[in-house]
Amino acid sequence: MATPSSALNLSERPTLHYLTRLPWKFRPESGDIVRDVVSGAISALVTIAFCISFSALIFQGELKGGLGLGLAALLIGSAVTGTIVACLTTLPPADAGPDTPAIAVMSVLAATVSSAILAQGGSTDSAIIHVLMAISLSTLLTGIILAGLGALRLGQMLRFVPYPVIGGFLAASGWLLIAGAVQVVTGNGSDFDVLANMVSAQNGLKLLIAIGFAVGVLIMRRRWGGFVVLPITFFMATGALQLILLAFGFGSQSHWFLQGGVSSQLWWPYGYVVSGEIDWLVILSAAAEIGSVCGVTAIALLLDVSSLEVARAKSADLDREFGANGLANGVAALVGGVAGNLSLQASVLLEESGGASRLSGIFAALTIALVLLSGANVAELVPTPILAGLLIYLGFVILTQALIRSPAGRSWTDAGLAIAIMLVIVWFGYLVGVVAGMAGACLLFAFNYSRVGVVQRHLTRSVFSSNVERAIEQSQALQEFGRAIHIFWLNGFIFFGSSNRVFEYIRQVVNEQKSPRVRYVVLDCKGVPGFDTSAVLSLIKLRNYCEANDVAVVVAGLERDVEGPLNEAGFFGEEPAPKAFHSRNEALEWCEDGLLKDKGLVSDRSGEFEEWLSNELGSSVDCTLITKYFERRQVSAGTTLYQEGESSDTIDLIASGRIAIMVRGDDGQGLRLRRMAGQTVVGEMGFFRNRPRAASVVAERSGVLYTLTREKFDELMRDEPEFGAAFMGFIIRVLADRMEFANREIAALV
Repeated sequence: MATPSSALNLSERPTLHYLTRLPWKFRPESGDIVRDVVSGAISALVTIAFCISFSALIFQGELKGGLGLGLAALLIGSAVTGTIVACLTTLPPADAGPDTPAIAVMSVLAATVSSAILAQGGSTDSAIIHVLMAISLSTLLTGIILAGLGALRLGQMLRFVPYPVIGGFLAASGWLLIAGAVQVVTGNGSDFDVLANMVSAQNGLKLLIAIGFAVGVLIMRRRWGGFVVLPITFFMATGALQLILLAFGFGSQSHWFLQGGVSSQLWWPYGYVVSGEIDWLVILSAAAEIGSVCGVTAIALLLDVSSLEVARAKSADLDREFGANGLANGVAALVGGVAGNLSLQASVLLEESGGASRLSGIFAALTIALVLLSGANVAELVPTPILAGLLIYLGFVILTQALIRSPAGRSWTDAGLAIAIMLVIVWFGYLVGVVAGMAGACLLFAFNYSRVGVVQRHLTRSVFSSNVERAIEQSQALQEFGRAIHIFWLNGFIFFGSSNRVFEYIRQVVNEQKSPRVRYVVLDCKGVPGFDTSAVLSLIKLRNYCEANDVAVVVAGLERDVEGPLNEAGFFGEEPAPKAFHSRNEALEWCEDGLLKDKGLVSDRSGEFEEWLSNELGSSVDCTLITKYFERRQVSAGTTLYQEGESSDTIDLIASGRIAIMVRGDDGQGLRLRRMAGQTVVGEMGFFRNRPRAASVVAERSGVLYTLTREKFDELMRDEPEFGAAFMGFIIRVLADRMEFANREIAALV
């Protein structure tokens, strides 16, 4: 007998792609199943209560006759999306259904479509059917868009949601749940403008019971913990209040129960499509509202998933969430359901009431389907104070998660922005709140980023050199006067908030240093991905300031696409224009050469070689012996002196010219590590360690070398011990000087 996977190869069917990733192999314990059934039933009751109020919001005024059809469409959407999302989500246990932001836009869509139908003389029944058809079409398009985002793996690109926006969305959801509790009790909406109704003795008593229920659950959860507290308290409180109402003769009074006992009426969109009763031009005229439903549902899903990740400290696969919700909406549209998505509130309620696995969301959806098909009026089963208390408890949990037990609780700015976003959502709606929140988060980011120093590091040539090793006299001069060269490492995108700080920082350095005066400013831009217009203008201002103060600006490491805006703005224009180099080392080498030229210390001085060597070896040593033991060689540019990997059997004294130390890179190409100028030594490390050459040495400029072979070295040490000792002391000093400067560089960079 073939296994299911071999009988039907789901992985080869694109339409069933998400089903192949479904973890069917969960086997919950019997106790977990009980928890899932109970939590699913509680969540279903709350969802049905929301669907009743949502139907009243969409089908109001002249559309009131469509309450039954609207309720059925909402329940269908809840059952279908709840089942599919519960099976496919990466954040189980989870539930899904119509969300408040999307419902608010649907009410506008309903008003637009119905007014168009009624204006051209259509009946109320026709207006209701057109509204339902427009909602079904928006649901279908929502499914296509969400599924497309998931299939194209664009979910990660939509994750750029700052935490304050998520926190504000969470907090607003919590607050609106508490406000919804008031709506459940008073039946007058969640606004607090109907004070007379709210403070009446009747509604006051209901609110006290609701608050008492929420506080009781909080106390018992804190004291005993465990998932059983909420479901046990819910059913016990429901039964107790039912008995009390019956005992005092209030059991038949409908104001203690939801004012929505309207019977749902199933409808089938396909029949109206083929009947030709739909005026598609009217539907098309509401394209903006239909698009808004799609967009708001996608945003609500993104925020719900992000908020649930924060609430549960888990990570979701956003591509899979979009795909699952897209599939759910597509199926819901085909059977006449209303657009829905993974619900933050319902998912938190499932977890708080003991939901242990995906089955809790599935049981919630099946319960809704059962109520829909049976025609049962669950509005008469649970007193409104208990439902309101459940909403108050859930709203309080979400509020504390958003503002106290979250990362925002450790940052006053993030917490303040989250509260501001919450208030905007409460007063102006989710869409306005999210847009305002994104704008506020961007401004806060710009402010905070502008406070981060763009100048990552700032050193002078006294402690940081180029990769050119120079003669002792030149090195000493560069160390003594090196503060005339300042190197600034710039990092990050430079924009209007930070560009002026760069200018002011460098101007302050130039103004405050009097001796030696600053002669060169090196801007290392390798870590700069770009400039905005304000930054380009600030750099031009810096160029003009430095020109007025006889300071040369040198730019290094600019990428071609970053250099373009500077060229277009004329930054590298008229002389004396800033110099541009590929790397920081090349820029710093140019500055060093300029400073040495100003001090009269030219780079190549072969005629002074004997004087230099005499100074290094000491006046008591006969330097004429060098011609006996060292071979004088004239080398031209491009000559390879050493090859990486060959034996180290020579030392070279560089009288003049310039050589490069090269290593072989991963791509096989030569990579230059250092340059060495005249009156320096090369090859000593491999020679004395008796190890193969660690790098290749190539002459970059023609010059003169004095080469000492190993055979001649042994002869020198044997026959001329005084000269040999002086030579070894010279080599030790060279290595010590290199080590000392390297230590200073490391200390400066740390």
